[in-house]
Amino acid sequence: MISAFFETHRTALRCLFVTLLLLPTLAGLCYCLAGALLSCPAESPHHVDVVVVLGGGDGARYARGRQLVLSGYSTHLLLSNPSASDREDVNKNLQGVDIRFDSWPKSTWQEAQAVRAWMQAYGWKSVLVVSDPPHLLRVEYSFASNFFGTGLVYTLIASNPPWWSAWRWWQNPWSKHFGFLFSLYVINNKL
Repeated sequence: MISAFFETHRTALRCLFVTLLLLPTLAGLCYCLAGALLSCPAESPHHVDVVVVLGGGDGARYARGRQLVLSGYSTHLLLSNPSASDREDVNKNLQGVDIRFDSWPKSTWQEAQAVRAWMQAYGWKSVLVVSDPPHLLRVEYSFASNFFGTGLVYTLIASNPPWWSAWRWWQNPWSKHFGFLFSLYVINNKL
C-alpha cells in the first residue's frame, strides 16, 4: 500500500523534496544579498542644482554632502534636520555656498515632499540626495512617489558610514540591528 502511494506520487514527492532543500538555501541567499538590495539605488554624482543631505545618521551623510559641494557638484546645499555640529561646520567651512536648513520633515516621506517644495520654489530642476546606504531603497520609494510627474530629477548618493558593508552587513552589530529594524519597518508599512 505504501509503495503504491510512492509509485503513484513519485514526481510530486521529488518536487516536494527538492523544494524543501532549496528553500533554506534561497532564504540564506536573500539574507546575504539584503544589504546589496537596500543600497542598490545609489548612483554616481553629477552636476546638479542642489545637494540635499537627509536628516539623521552619525555624520556620514553630512560629510558626503559636504564633499560633494566642495567638489563642485553644486553651489547650493539643503540640510534636513542638521545636527548642531553640522551647522557649526557649515558656518566655518562652507563659505560661499548657498546653505538652506529645513527642520520640518520628520520622516523620509516628508523629506521628499519638502525637497520637492524647495526645488519648485527656487526653480531647481536636479538634486543629489544623500543618505546612508541601507536607507536608499526606502528613499527611492519616497522620492519616486513624490517627484512623479513633476519633471524634477533626483539622484541618490550613498554616504560612507564606517559600519556599513553591503556584502557583509550581518557581521557588524550596528548593521545587523538595522537589518532587523528595517525588516520590521517593511512588514509594518507593507513596502
